[in-house]
Amino acid sequence: MHTTVTDIANTLKENNFFRDHSVSSTVLRESLVLTFHDYGDLPVIIVVSDKQILVEVALVERHEFDEPEKIDYQLLTTHKYLPLSTVAIEKINGIDWYVMFGALSINSKASVLVEELNELVSNTFSVIDALEPLYKFNQLKSPGEEK
Repeated sequence: MHTTVTDIANTLKENNFFRDHSVSSTVLRESLVLTFHDYGDLPVIIVVSDKQILVEVALVERHEFDEPEKIDYQLLTTHKYLPLSTVAIEKINGIDWYVMFGALSINSKASVLVEELNELVSNTFSVIDALEPLYKFNQLKSPGEEK
C-alpha cells in the first residue's frame, strides 16, 4: 500500500506532533503543508513518492543577493554541516529560490519523520541567519556608491 500525505498527517496527529510543536496542517493537491507557528508561521512542505518522503522549505529568492554565485559556493561548501538537510536551487513560480530539504524512506517511522522535521526547521534558521547579512537590502553602500 502506498503511503500518502494524508497518512503522514494522521500519523503526526496520532503522535501529538501538531499539539506538541504548535503546528497546523493543510493538504494541498499532493502536498502536506505544515505551518510552524512558533517559528513565524514557517511553511514546510511534505511530498510523497513511491520511494521517498521529501520534506522541503523555501529559504530565500536567489536574486536577493548581489553575487548569487558566491552564495552558491558558500552553501555548497558548508551544507554538509547541516544534519539531515541539503540546500538546492528550485524554480518556484518562475523565480529561482534557495530551498532546504531532507529525504526519508517511505518506510520511515514517525519518530524519524519528527526528527527530520525538527532538524529541518532548526537548519532553516541557521542558514537564514548566516545569509541575512549578505542580502542586498542589508549591504551597506558607501556615500556616492551606486546601488
